[in-house]
Amino acid sequence: MTQYILQSVLLGCVLSIFARRNGKFNTYQILFALIWTIAVIGLKVIYGDNQITFYSNDQQIQLEILNKIETIGLNFSINDAIDNRYLILIPVWFLKLFGIQAILALKFLQAICLSTIYRVCSDYLTANNLKVKLYQAIFYSGPLFIFLSILGLRDLEIALGATYFFLGKSANLRIVSLLVTIFLRPHLAVALIFGWLVTKYIERFKIKQVYMMLLAVVISSFIIGSYVYLTAKYLRPGIQTNSQQVFSQDAWWRLFANFLGLQFLTFGDDVVQMSVSQLILLRLFFVDTFLIPILFVVTLLRDRNRYLFMQMQVLSTFVFFLGIVAQTNFNSSRQNLPFLAAMGVLALLGFVEPEPNNPDLISKKRLRFK
Repeated sequence: MTQYILQSVLLGCVLSIFARRNGKFNTYQILFALIWTIAVIGLKVIYGDNQITFYSNDQQIQLEILNKIETIGLNFSINDAIDNRYLILIPVWFLKLFGIQAILALKFLQAICLSTIYRVCSDYLTANNLKVKLYQAIFYSGPLFIFLSILGLRDLEIALGATYFFLGKSANLRIVSLLVTIFLRPHLAVALIFGWLVTKYIERFKIKQVYMMLLAVVISSFIIGSYVYLTAKYLRPGIQTNSQQVFSQDAWWRLFANFLGLQFLTFGDDVVQMSVSQLILLRLFFVDTFLIPILFVVTLLRDRNRYLFMQMQVLSTFVFFLGIVAQTNFNSSRQNLPFLAAMGVLALLGFVEPEPNNPDLISKKRLRFK
């Protein structure tokens, strides 16, 4: 226990180093480093070794894969790299060489990714002439992000890949982020490519009926995503499904429920173990799960939307992805996490008037790889 606490404090201090930029410490990142350190120690004190099954047994699965890697070594093939999560577990393996406990190393990687997501989003806001303030972090690094950072999962690594693909400055690094996403969640990478291609195509036209265009994008993206999943299921029989139909009422209700953070209402007791009242109370704490998608849609429908094409890219990617997951029993707030930061940033910008000296905050060139 003592060793775990000391290592947690040490890693928390490392996190605080990331809070320093241009000679100043960022308030959010300092507070995050403090909260993270206290939280990971608290989980250890309360649950002990059973913390690896807290919230999700995916933590235990990753540790089992790590033990297998340490026993039999690495097998350098694409399938093994994806199935055995090499991009996550090789850095953990490296940290273990310095004595850092594996579960703590997993959590530390999540924390580093959240800190990086915060920087990417803050840089994007600054580049679009918006002064970054502490309260704005709830739109892209809020309670759900912080909660997941104290667990030994891989959600924030995936979220970082998607967020940088949407908002990152460097075209080369956006390609790298896409490649990273392929190895962490391949169907998300397919969705990212789909959304980018859709936006590139729509950019060619002068849009007069915005609402009709948005409706067409939502319907077509969801249908295409659903059929992509069903096609993959037949090509790879091991893929799990809940026998949903593309045009069933349940599938489309699940689509719209995701924009309200209420996707748990579309499942039965065999999937969701908590009561509806408990899940709603959790939503009130993890307010970003429903606040961000709702405000994103509100700003998307506003007149004279300067960020229409960027929002279109995020929307088509998100709906295509939902078309895939609507055919499964795996649809939670964790799965929506890769989109929340970009949605939140664009929603935040949608409520802010541009500065008079910089009216053109975004252009179509922003969506192109140079």
